[in-house]
Amino acid sequence: MTLKNLSSALLLVATATVAQAAPPTTVPVGNPGNSADATGYGAVAYAYKIGKFEVNNAEYCEFLNGVAKTDTYELYDPRMGDGGDGGGWGGISQSGSPGSFTYSVIDGRGKQPVGYVTFLSCVRYANWLSNGQGKGDTETGVYTIKGGEVKAPDHAALAAGKETKWVISSENEWYKAAYYDPNKSGGAGYWAYAIKGGSAPECNLGTNNPTDGGKFDKAASPYGTFDQNGNVWEYNETIVGDKVGLRGGSWFINDNDGYLQSGTRYEVYGAKWPHYGFRVVALGGEK
Repeated sequence: MTLKNLSSALLLVATATVAQAAPPTTVPVGNPGNSADATGYGAVAYAYKIGKFEVNNAEYCEFLNGVAKTDTYELYDPRMGDGGDGGGWGGISQSGSPGSFTYSVIDGRGKQPVGYVTFLSCVRYANWLSNGQGKGDTETGVYTIKGGEVKAPDHAALAAGKETKWVISSENEWYKAAYYDPNKSGGAGYWAYAIKGGSAPECNLGTNNPTDGGKFDKAASPYGTFDQNGNVWEYNETIVGDKVGLRGGSWFINDNDGYLQSGTRYEVYGAKWPHYGFRVVALGGEK
């Protein structure tokens, strides 16, 4: 091999090394201006794209490798790696020491939803996506974090923008993607569960085990999302004092069908639980 060819080959290797994964896969949610459900939720005045699946261990691991070599903001929890609470539910291991931490996905768990995240961790992930991933900033962007408090963005304004910005789904965005059906027989409307029909979808509810996103491939919402019922409870952007919104039900052993229904919602402290995760929304950019 000539020196010139060797240099080209090394350049290709280096380029491949720094290449980053694509952001989370999304599905479009159209029909802007739809009416709210009887619960008062679900009306969204703009089109948007929402995560087809919950943010998974592989996606969150890339985030950690980009911004958490020191892990100033405790984006990683040791239970993500060894299931130190006895459950063995984690999906990401940490190696090294502060300043040189690296992260890797535990075999077979890359497509499972990430757990043990706080609401602030989710906000920082959204900022990181909006700031181009890699070593993108986590403290400013679509959200501003000061003193542990979050200033949330205007989703409608972002939706009208030319650049794609990433957010945690608002409660209305989440609700619409889960329960609204523009093609419902008799006219557009809402279902009680995140699937067409009146019965709960097949999912891992109460099994005590997370599953790969989309494993239940016949349990999609009308817009094509998966696991808005089951897998992990999902944070949404509702902020009430020091509590945040939560919806969807999970694999946790005590969960039941009632948690999946459209009328069930909670406002909780953003604690790190194995069955709490999140889903992101892309606003603006190409329509």
